[in-house]
Amino acid sequence: MSGGKSNKKNIVSIIIVVALLIGACFATISVYAKKTLNKPKFSLPEEESPASATELPETADGLCAYVNSLYEKVLASDETEGSWHTDVGLDGEINVPFADADREVLTFIKDNAAPEVAGLYPNESNVKMPEAENAPVIRVNPADVLEFTAEQGHTDEEGNVRDDGFYFITFVLTPTAIDTQAMTSDDVYAGAVEKLADAAEIKETEFTAERYEISYKIDRITDQILNVDVSKDYQLKTSFTLKEAYSALMQDGTQAQLEMPYKTALRIGFKWYGARFTQRSMAVRPGDMKALPASVVVNTEATKEDYKLTFEPSDKEALTIDEDGVMTVEKAADEPVTVKMTLEYNGHTYTDELLIYITELEVETNV
Repeated sequence: MSGGKSNKKNIVSIIIVVALLIGACFATISVYAKKTLNKPKFSLPEEESPASATELPETADGLCAYVNSLYEKVLASDETEGSWHTDVGLDGEINVPFADADREVLTFIKDNAAPEVAGLYPNESNVKMPEAENAPVIRVNPADVLEFTAEQGHTDEEGNVRDDGFYFITFVLTPTAIDTQAMTSDDVYAGAVEKLADAAEIKETEFTAERYEISYKIDRITDQILNVDVSKDYQLKTSFTLKEAYSALMQDGTQAQLEMPYKTALRIGFKWYGARFTQRSMAVRPGDMKALPASVVVNTEATKEDYKLTFEPSDKEALTIDEDGVMTVEKAADEPVTVKMTLEYNGHTYTDELLIYITELEVETNV
């Protein structure tokens, strides 16, 4: 009996010790948390959003004039590279007078043909403007606008705005603005006919436009177009005769007609030369070594010998910056330090400034 009582006492003692240890841990954590939470922190002063180069027009006429002028500017700019490609969608059911099994085979072929058709459209990667020989020409006519949206940034369901450094403008245009007749005489159509030459002879083709939409993403601070997306939906009808080796596919006669949905999505992107800080201010502490938040854009094939990039702090004793934009903070400063970045390239000079607060306090972050 006495042994049982002894074991119970031991268990109770162990429970008490464990409880005390846990309590001590929580007490230590609590003290540390209070000290950490109450420790003074440095917060960056709130800054006003930079002003737009151009206020966003409110009317279709104003928006069309705005995007058209910016697009003309980018086509003629020697400070820009452009890239573009077209995706093709051959969606939905196709109607042909074939047996069911043959129609399934044709559908399979159609689904795998879209990338080949897309490859017939002009494609460029980082071509200098205006040296590009086949740059897409985009112009919006106010008379063709059915509806439009234009906003600064994107607003989510909770009312939060993101990407507010950009304008997003989209036009839905009347499909009749598309010259569908010209499509049967362009290089893409000729290339498609050539690919089909061994199997079929195209007799007549008609494109009926059903939807036409153009969207722009514009840097509102610099008035520079960054992206343009052009989507077009058609209904394709074409009559053809199959070559002898394939003529058995025909159920009736020697000529068939194919009807098929056809979509094109042209994506155009522009890369503007220049140097820019991706944030307007930052806070650091003495002893920090950090890369400056700098974005430098030059020609894809350029080397360091082709341009000159410099960083000039207003207080060289407080911080130093190497040629790669890595900053070493030497000591605290009573006043914010202004860093001026200068890029000399292709006969142009680009500058931007960053405000750096150097503090002994812990820097508050949103992480």
